[in-house]
Amino acid sequence: MKISRTLLLAAILPAVVATGCNSFLEGTGITTNPNKPTNATADQLWVGVQAAQMAQWEAYPFNLLPLWAQQIQGVQRQWQNYAQYRSGTDNLTADPAWNGAYTGGGFADIKRIENELNSAGNKRLFLGEARVMEALVMGTNADIWGDVPYSQAAQGVANPTFDKQADVYAHVLAVLDSAIADLAADQNGAATDFFFGNDATKWTGVAHTLKGRYLLHQSRGADSSTQFAAALTEAQSGISSEAGTMQSVHTGDVGAQNLFYVFLTGPRAGDVEPSAIHIGIMQALNDNVLLAATYNKGTAGTYVGSAAGQTAGTTVSTFAIKIDSPIGLVTFAENQMMIAELQYRTGNAGAAATTFASFRTAAGETIAAPAPGGTNGLLIQILEEKYARDFINPNVFFDYMRTCVPNIPMPAAHSDAFNWVPARFVYGYTEDISNPNVPTPEPNANANTPLNAKDPAGAVCAGQANRLTP
Repeated sequence: MKISRTLLLAAILPAVVATGCNSFLEGTGITTNPNKPTNATADQLWVGVQAAQMAQWEAYPFNLLPLWAQQIQGVQRQWQNYAQYRSGTDNLTADPAWNGAYTGGGFADIKRIENELNSAGNKRLFLGEARVMEALVMGTNADIWGDVPYSQAAQGVANPTFDKQADVYAHVLAVLDSAIADLAADQNGAATDFFFGNDATKWTGVAHTLKGRYLLHQSRGADSSTQFAAALTEAQSGISSEAGTMQSVHTGDVGAQNLFYVFLTGPRAGDVEPSAIHIGIMQALNDNVLLAATYNKGTAGTYVGSAAGQTAGTTVSTFAIKIDSPIGLVTFAENQMMIAELQYRTGNAGAAATTFASFRTAAGETIAAPAPGGTNGLLIQILEEKYARDFINPNVFFDYMRTCVPNIPMPAAHSDAFNWVPARFVYGYTEDISNPNVPTPEPNANANTPLNAKDPAGAVCAGQANRLTP
């Protein structure tokens, strides 16, 4: 699908602000904020929301999450410190993510869209799309921060309270149920749908996959059989093919380019390099098609990655990402590996192996993955396949926190004061200084994030064993 306009310009110019001046202390630029237009239609806002969330998912600081899970590696300047867990957990770092989630292009605009569509009454397909986006934004907020404003957010409340993480997840699941019903109504869609062109079937698949994701994120181990069964039911109704993957859309036009590509080739070139762990997992799984699509071979003619904070030097590989490469937000690979994991966890290892093998065949991998061995070998293989495929997707970090797969080593130069993988972003600076309801003291980890002392094979979880409890 090609974009008919520049995404970022569309995001920041959704409406014309009324002009006029009634007195010396009124008028445009005085009592009207030109960066917060008040007369945008739902369709205009929706263009901005889509563009803003694409940017959110593939740019700083969201890409700190796959960095912390060592799917990419920081090797220079502050990115070296991020990779060694020496910085990146302060409220200034988290602020762009917090503001992107809640302000223009985020939850506030999504609620404005929903309010207008509820009044219109004949655009339930569009409303369903907006509700799926609400669930993606707010479910991710719960994953990253734990307790967050929801029930009072975007309601005109000056200092909204923070809902408990479990309540946020429950609300998100209910929103997705409403979205699925709206999408089935076969009414009018959005004027511009960059993701699926108003294909209700594809939006419905994403909604079910998200339900599976957030049910799975609430699982805490062997006592989660009910969560596992419910998540499996949703995933089996989720994204059914690569064509149903929800991904960013780009062109080579300035303002519509892939932002991770811009990061790699702009003033920050050289700060981030391919990860030896990510490359090694693909090689161990015989994911040769994926490997060639993700990386270019290094100068020695082989795939070479770096360690956290330590460049591999002149032989290191480069990223194969292009100026118009899409980045997955909710993917077919996630859904299929979620099905395989849940089949395994609910006692059907044979079905899990079949799902795993069938996906790899469909992805063009002609060499079988090696037979899994050891304790929970198949489960680890499934989780590693998901880690390998969801490139720079924050979900790889959430899966790592949930499972300790892959069992990444602590960086050689990590801070002695931070002897574990950071488990969450802190609350953003803007909220921290303006809302007295921000929880204090802040926890070290979200209440629902299990502390994995060991990985599924029984080995010590290097990045979590020393983590402080919430």
